[in-house]
Amino acid sequence: MSLPRSATVLSWLLLASLLPTPAAALCPPDGGLILLHFNDFHGQLEPYADPRDQTERGGIARLAATVAQVRAQAQAQGRPVLLLFGGDLLQGTLTSSLFLGVPDIALFGRLGVDAAVMGNHELDYGQDTFRRLSAQASFPFLSANVEAHPDPLPVHPTLVIERPGTPRVAILGLTSPELSTATHPRNMDGISVEAPIAAARRLLPGLREGADLVVVLSHMGIADDRRLAAALPGIDLIVGGHNHNLYAEPVQEGATAIVQAGERGGWLGRMDFACRDGRLTRTGYALIPILAGGPEDPELATEVRRIAAQADQELDQEVGTSARELSAWRELIRRGEAPFGDFLADRAREITLAEVALFNGGGFRASIPAGPVTLKAIYQAFPFRNELVLGDLTGERLLAALARSAALDPQDNHGGFLQVSGVRYVIADGRLASATLNGAPIDPARRYRVVTSDFLAAGGDGYTMLKDLDNQVLTGRLISDMVIDAFRTASPVDPQPDGRIQRR
Repeated sequence: MSLPRSATVLSWLLLASLLPTPAAALCPPDGGLILLHFNDFHGQLEPYADPRDQTERGGIARLAATVAQVRAQAQAQGRPVLLLFGGDLLQGTLTSSLFLGVPDIALFGRLGVDAAVMGNHELDYGQDTFRRLSAQASFPFLSANVEAHPDPLPVHPTLVIERPGTPRVAILGLTSPELSTATHPRNMDGISVEAPIAAARRLLPGLREGADLVVVLSHMGIADDRRLAAALPGIDLIVGGHNHNLYAEPVQEGATAIVQAGERGGWLGRMDFACRDGRLTRTGYALIPILAGGPEDPELATEVRRIAAQADQELDQEVGTSARELSAWRELIRRGEAPFGDFLADRAREITLAEVALFNGGGFRASIPAGPVTLKAIYQAFPFRNELVLGDLTGERLLAALARSAALDPQDNHGGFLQVSGVRYVIADGRLASATLNGAPIDPARRYRVVTSDFLAAGGDGYTMLKDLDNQVLTGRLISDMVIDAFRTASPVDPQPDGRIQRR
């Protein structure tokens, strides 16, 4: 699908190294700029219910109408508008999984996105899919610290946006180092990820010269954004993503402002700038909620309904019932024991006769509500098409995996946090305090039969100790299919937490 895009940029020069050396920046009198941003869209074309309060949010048709309103007001004032996307276009909805992001990339063009940073989920459907999407996009993907050999990825390190008589904006893209562990290892063939600060230190001086505003478009998360700002104070603004954090006001690290706007198009960030004494100065910031009852772009709304109907044709059939909500809320499943994690891990261990089951919290992408459960709900919860893998693991390596999970900062909601079956573990002061199996301590020398996902078995999420399990068996059974079978044969599903993961 190829859809036209209204151009908001008269010229864009992608490589700062190819630009002639500009004169010192001096924004024009009465000049200004409106910068809009959103992040972590994850294929959310339709509105969604916020798990925190069940408020209906988002929908790309509503997002587009809000962007259009801002542009119309700005045009009347003679101010340019830039729209930046903070990464993770793909993965997390049925339409994204079925259509591999093709509708999303086209609708982003209609939305008028000026630039996007490459997120860690952009490779989830493979490098070839990302290459095709990038070729179809009417905007560039940026990343200065990701390289591929021998075939380069279709990403650019930097972007300079300028038009006569308006401020000159220089943008540097940076991707989280977690790219190397957060996507399936097979998607990383030939790809290297440079330390973000090193890449930025190399490129920022050239961007700073002659720019009215230096922006880092980041998909790294707030901790890495703050480290970057502290190390390189020449950055004016970091437009961030990856954490799904929502900041009503910019986070300040020295003179650098850092912003994130939640997730899934539920909010649109707006930062206003004015030209004062020849310098571009921030004059205000607001988060615009995208809510039910808000205006919609009628053409995009019609297109989204068509896409959703096509996806729903075969997926509205019920496969069973759940006695409780199986929540994939990040603050639950990525911090401690969760009923959804217990259900999945117990089922995997049961059908494979393994002693231990290990699954990363980041593999659970949507909640399954209480009541009738459809194929659609299951595919939304498990869109990655991961496969169950069996293998033997020494107790030493099993303890190392549990120790890695225990050491993850719960405030980061890291997708590597392990949901388990067969073992029980206790976390105290950010470390593994104890771990048992069948009431006895795990023996470092003994070998245990483990079932996990092919993602973790390939070393995903940094679990190198799980890579190349001994006597490995690729079962050919998808996690989503296992869950479908569980609902069909064991409904109503009602997992009861039993204290297998504890924090003290």
